[in-house]
Amino acid sequence: MQYKVREEILSMKRYVAGKPISEVKRELGLDTVVKMASNENPMGASPKVKEAIERTLLDISLYPDSGSYSLREELSKRTGRPMAEIFIGGGSDSLIKVISSTFLKKGDEIIMGAHSFSRYEDNALLMGATVVKTSMEDLTIELDAMEKAITEKTKIIYLCNPNNPTGSSFGKEAFEGFIAKVPKDVMIIVDEAYREYVTREDYFDATGYLDAYKNLIVLRTFSKAYGMASLRVGYGFANEELAGYFYRVVDPFDVNLFAQEAAVAALKDEAFLGEVVAENTKGKEFFYKELEAMGLPYVVTDANFILWDTKRDDMDIFHRLMKKGYIIRPGGFLGIPGHIRVSISTMENNHGFMKAYKEVLQEMDEA
Repeated sequence: MQYKVREEILSMKRYVAGKPISEVKRELGLDTVVKMASNENPMGASPKVKEAIERTLLDISLYPDSGSYSLREELSKRTGRPMAEIFIGGGSDSLIKVISSTFLKKGDEIIMGAHSFSRYEDNALLMGATVVKTSMEDLTIELDAMEKAITEKTKIIYLCNPNNPTGSSFGKEAFEGFIAKVPKDVMIIVDEAYREYVTREDYFDATGYLDAYKNLIVLRTFSKAYGMASLRVGYGFANEELAGYFYRVVDPFDVNLFAQEAAVAALKDEAFLGEVVAENTKGKEFFYKELEAMGLPYVVTDANFILWDTKRDDMDIFHRLMKKGYIIRPGGFLGIPGHIRVSISTMENNHGFMKAYKEVLQEMDEA
């Protein structure tokens, strides 16, 4: 049958997620598999999150609050931004789709880094827009290149900071110089999915610029440092008028009741979040030390993953590691062949992975 599918859909590719643990166990007959491919929090969610979910079981038959009032109220208290500026959706993926649906049409352009989060591109293509990718010579977002790429057709510029999949970030001074030069009718999306993990001293809170720049939107998530990836809760900040438009597009029950209650509980457990960040920083330093000893170039990361140049065939490494029970993200999937992206896990898993990685390199040398 010849389905009348939109032309934009035919030109798109299906998103390839990291292989699930169950699939690798089933395919390779392994009892133990460690997933270090999808930047999930190895410490999981706060115990208070789990308690909130258990309490909410009593209300499982009820529809969730379509306005996520309690969550927006808690976010407002903690950020100082008015509730009317805060919008909630089913993860950052959902919000990126909402923003694309709100602004983009055929003939429009978006600007993003050559090696940045693929969902920016996917959702722009879905709306028939053109994707302009700017250079990332050092695998870092080059703001100057983005400024030069702006045309009359530019509708959105995506700044992933820290950037996925490279882990690199930019600081306050660079951002201020850039945003001041962008035309007021071009939307600037600062995606701060990994902001909790940042250790660089000149990092900044993008919400602090919302009053001065009405064309600024800031996205954040509970999927990473808060360990709630399966619950799908993303949130954003924008001018009140913009947030109102987004709520016309977002599905009314996009964030389920369990997710809303869990997110409020997660925000209140600051001690647990501190432990997560400390463990990640320790793991990051471990990888730096190991890679430097091996002479392998890596990108200094402000996220919970690290990308490095293997100087080898990344797909071969990917398959060999999987047979040893470790799932990672090969650079070929990310448009950066020869590299691999490895999520920082517990120290036990980090050590186990590095042992397996060295074994793989030795096997490749002997092959």
